[in-house]
Amino acid sequence: MTSQNRVEKAQQARAALIVAAMRRSILTYGELGRAIDMHGVDLRNQMRHVLDDLSDLCADAGEPSLAALVVNAETGKPGQGWEDGSKPWYAEVQQVFRHWSASNSAR
Repeated sequence: MTSQNRVEKAQQARAALIVAAMRRSILTYGELGRAIDMHGVDLRNQMRHVLDDLSDLCADAGEPSLAALVVNAETGKPGQGWEDGSKPWYAEVQQVFRHWSASNSAR
């Protein structure tokens, strides 16, 4: 996957996850993969990079990370990257929900 394609996937993921945030719901990696037409090897090997790029987009916009809304279907937990973060995953999820709920009500 080229870096340009990865940026496009991150932007598509952003749109899908904003809808999820407004609905106060989470998505599995597979559900997000289907939403942005990413499957197979790319889903397994590239999704984490797409979500890293998405987190960077969110940080640049002063928003909580939408990537927090993506979990493993079997465990219901996020990927390993959240274990090393300074903020607990569940706190970020709640911040995402509050942010996009407030953004939606302001429109």
